[in-house]
This record gives sequence, structure tokens and C-alpha cells, in this order.
Amino acid sequence: MSMTPVISPLTNLRIKMEHLNPGGSHKSRAARYIIESAIVAGELRPGGPRRILEKSGGNFGIGLAYEAAKHDIGVDLVIGLSFSPLKRVLCQEYGARLVGLDLLHQGMQPKDVVATLLAADANRYFFTNQFANPGNFEAHLHETGPEIVQQVRADLDRFAGCSLVLGAGTGAHAAALATVLRESCAVVELVLVEPENCSFAEGRFGDHAQKGTAVGVLPPFLDFAHVDRIIPVSDAEAFEGQKRFARETGFYPGPTSGANYHLACQNAATSPERLVISMIYDAGDCYLDQRISA
Repeated sequence: MSMTPVISPLTNLRIKMEHLNPGGSHKSRAARYIIESAIVAGELRPGGPRRILEKSGGNFGIGLAYEAAKHDIGVDLVIGLSFSPLKRVLCQEYGARLVGLDLLHQGMQPKDVVATLLAADANRYFFTNQFANPGNFEAHLHETGPEIVQQVRADLDRFAGCSLVLGAGTGAHAAALATVLRESCAVVELVLVEPENCSFAEGRFGDHAQKGTAVGVLPPFLDFAHVDRIIPVSDAEAFEGQKRFARETGFYPGPTSGANYHLACQNAATSPERLVISMIYDAGDCYLDQRISA
């Protein structure tokens, strides 16, 4: 996988363009790392009958479908009904099969659908389990983090520390990038986006459009003792971040990335002495259907 670029929309702001990964998001890195590790461990066999099973809002599922196809391994995905219909179609276009739809329509949660499928035939599946698989963290620890350090190394010497502005999700990429940057920079502040109607401190998750940021559970890979600030971002601010990034760079990001950009620009403006680093996770086209009223 080739290195994704870093752009500089502002003097002290650097954005890692992860939507340019094959598969369209930063999740492709974890998908590749997890699949290749499972093959080495003998848990998956190229061309074998065992299929990958995962619950995903789309990006990780697309990454799994793309990477698994290289090894002739099938992928079954459980995608919650609230996620983008276009993402579901894209997962299928990349070769994944959507399963458990009848159970989802009956009101079952995706995690319960996965549990039901595993209970029925555990040997049929390799559950990649992005919320517990250490490969999710290690992919960013060994790949994404060192890439960013290489790309901004000269900048780290020019500024008085850096602020890393990210969403949480599973916490894997935020924890890994903070770990790697802290090895190269004496002062690294980790700033998390918190969508409206959510509270990490209270374990509360309401409805919001920033699907990849707060996913209904506390991020398992993230130690909040190492998080410096948590700042709320409304959906309206996330949408404005999408539009601003599109108009300033020519790339239209997803809502979660729009929230990143909104908060990163705020931090860059209020702390000009710091280098601010953030990330575009995926493109925004597949989310527009949820904002168009009939």
C-alpha cells in the first residue's frame, strides 16, 4: 500500500488524506493487517472455505472485501440499518455479502446478529472483530503513525509541540498515532471530537451524523487518561467542515472527517505556535443520500 499524502491547508495544519487508500479509507490498513496476520497464524487460508465475518458501518467492510479478494477469501458483513445505504451497496460492489438482514429488520442489533451467526456455525467464520483485534491498533502503530512522522518531521522542529485532532471510533488509530508521535515530539496533545448528543465520560451515545466517531461503545483501544481534551462538535459544524474542506482543497470528505476539519481549523487558529495534525477518513459522496429529503 502506497503512502497517502499529507496536505497543508493552513500554515500550522497538516491533514493526512486517508481516503486515498485502496478501498477508500484508513480502515483498509487495519483490514489488510488483520487478514494477513490471520493467514500467517493459520486462521484463514487463501481459497479456503472459511469466510470472514464482521459488523461494520461500511469502511472497514469495504477494506475487508478489497483485501480478502486478493486471497480468494469470502466476506460476510452485518451492517446496521442506520448506516449509509450507499456504503452497503459499495461493500457488495467490492465483493462482500450482506448477512443477517432479516434479523436486523426484526430489531436485533448488529453485535447480536454476529453472535447468533457464530453460535449457529462458529467453524464457518473467522470473526475479525475490529473492536478487540489488536491488529486494528498495530496497523496504525507500525504503518500510519511512522508515515505521518516521516511526512511532518521537519515541521515538528518548527513548532512548539503538536495537537493531534481526531475522532475516536474504536480508538485504535488515535491511540496508535499519539503513541508514535510522542516518540518524536516532546509535547503532543491528543484532542478528541465528541459528537453532539454523546458523552464519553458518561458512556452516553445519542443519534448523530458523525458515524465513525462515536459508535455506541467506549473506544476499547483508547485510554482516556492519555486524552488531553474532548471537544463537542455538532452535526451542523461537521457539515460545515465538509463544505469548507471541499471548497479549500477540492476533496469532499465524510461527516466524521468534516468534524475533524472543523475542530482542527479551530485549534490551528487559536494555537498558531502548535502544529495541528488531523485526518480525512473517507470521501463524503456516500453520505449525501441521508441528507437529501424527498
